[in-house]
Amino acid sequence: MSAALPAAIGFAAGLLGEEPVRVAVLAAGPGWVALDKPAGVAFEEHPWQNGAPTLLGQLRAQLEAGKPEMVRLGLAEPAAIFGPEPEAAGVALLADRATAMADWREALGSGAFRFEYEFVARAEDAPEEAGICDLPVGMDDSQQRAFVSHRNGKHAQTRFEPGRAGGRWRVWAAHTPFPRRDQVRIHASECGIRIAGELKYGRSGRVTLTDTTPKGRLNKGEDKPLHRGLLLRVARVTGKVGGRTFEVVAPRPDDFATVVKRVSKGL
Repeated sequence: MSAALPAAIGFAAGLLGEEPVRVAVLAAGPGWVALDKPAGVAFEEHPWQNGAPTLLGQLRAQLEAGKPEMVRLGLAEPAAIFGPEPEAAGVALLADRATAMADWREALGSGAFRFEYEFVARAEDAPEEAGICDLPVGMDDSQQRAFVSHRNGKHAQTRFEPGRAGGRWRVWAAHTPFPRRDQVRIHASECGIRIAGELKYGRSGRVTLTDTTPKGRLNKGEDKPLHRGLLLRVARVTGKVGGRTFEVVAPRPDDFATVVKRVSKGL
């Protein structure tokens, strides 16, 4: 990473939400940048978001205004390659439209990438072994949700790998070469895997303090959720573009890390 590249870029309160937002810069190369998009922030415009402000839109606006840390990203005309859905956190990729975007989009469409997701889901009634879901996925703009359709859906494939379980919850990994919007969530639902904090494709509830204590009891105090939203993130993206390989890894957000640590104790 260049010494001139900022460690993070910032957005004032009101631009992406009520609170200020700081977005870490994970990696960069000739004509491209990887950011660590926080959950609760839309990456780029989409009909399902009802005109909500986006990370890409605000980045472009501040770049046009000459904000130094945006200029130091080195993208004259930033455009979206891939970003997690608003509810999810993790790796988001941007490239300069004029100099690099064509190569990145060609590589993405040819299956040269691998996307690794991490999530926490209920252990009850879920599979205990790795498996692949390849149900075709369609998009319903009127309902703002994905659905499985053998008639109108597009090819999609997700490999699910169960990890350590503790109490009522288990940590999972999911892999796909081309993630369609909400693909991991709809495929997980179809496989009986209920992601913590899910509201659109089922209601799994949230991981609470008592869920991660021996015998589900507290010595003192009241039970409380350990996270606010969906426990799903894009943890790693690898691939090859223009003959060069790349790997981008995003750290776990604080609440995600807390849940994983407690669940992984193997209660």
